[in-house]
Amino acid sequence: MKSTENKSSLINFTDYLSAKYDADSINITHSLIDEEVHLKISVTNSKTPSRLTLVNKNTNNLKVIAEINVESQSSFELIDENNYEMDTSFTMDTYLGDGSVFELYRFNKFKAETRNSFLHTCSLSKNSTFKDYNFTTGSDLTKNQTKINLNEKNSNYIGSGVVISNSSKCENYLDIRHLSDSAKSDCSFKAVSRGKSNVSFNGKVFVDEKCFNTVSNQISKGLLMDKDSKVNLTPILEINNDDVICSHGAASGKADEEILFYLASRGIAKADAERLYIQGFLSEFIGKIDDSEMQTKRRKYIIENC
Repeated sequence: MKSTENKSSLINFTDYLSAKYDADSINITHSLIDEEVHLKISVTNSKTPSRLTLVNKNTNNLKVIAEINVESQSSFELIDENNYEMDTSFTMDTYLGDGSVFELYRFNKFKAETRNSFLHTCSLSKNSTFKDYNFTTGSDLTKNQTKINLNEKNSNYIGSGVVISNSSKCENYLDIRHLSDSAKSDCSFKAVSRGKSNVSFNGKVFVDEKCFNTVSNQISKGLLMDKDSKVNLTPILEINNDDVICSHGAASGKADEEILFYLASRGIAKADAERLYIQGFLSEFIGKIDDSEMQTKRRKYIIENC
């Protein structure tokens, strides 16, 4: 079964997965092959952001393979704001044309017993920008793996990830490859680990020997809320020339008992004090989103899942 949809506000990929979109500049081709949803999304002539929002009905395990092309001078927003109660697998390949902008927002709450994976490769052309914002609660096993290819001059990656994990395992991998001059990358990651959760972040930045005037920053932080909680942070820099400005940092630690005690002395219950502490730990990430609507969504998800 194959079909192509244009100029429509709602498209059904299956009886359990659909999408809302609001611009004539988005073209979608889709097919269902062995219970896998295959998507091809093309964005053209869109100087103001075209938006596509996924809608999941949680009646089946979900497997999606998507190819996204954002053509030159176009702008595209993809939003996945779903609570998943079944297993999920997303594989995405994204190609950004000259001067294009792609913004990916994922606000996902997974059922504890499920297994979920997200694999994304994004290749950037000259003067293009990819803004990557992710929120997840973790599950029995959650894997997020993102590879960024900064292929041409002045390409730019901005990434911000938040994990709040309760007695689960969440693995996060980020591979940023600077393959041309004057490319920039800025990545920040924060994890809150509760109960027996085990959260890991492996962030690698590679700079080719012919890539001059490179700027790259990476910061990762972890907060341990219980004695059996774990956060493992592994930043890696592979720099092959000297004309770069690169930095990285990683730190994890337990919640400050003095602050929690102070909150308790003011009559705040332990659970509420911990929620306030976590919200404070994560608050700086809300401001990293330019879009005020998406800022509100991230703030809401943090408050609801602390």
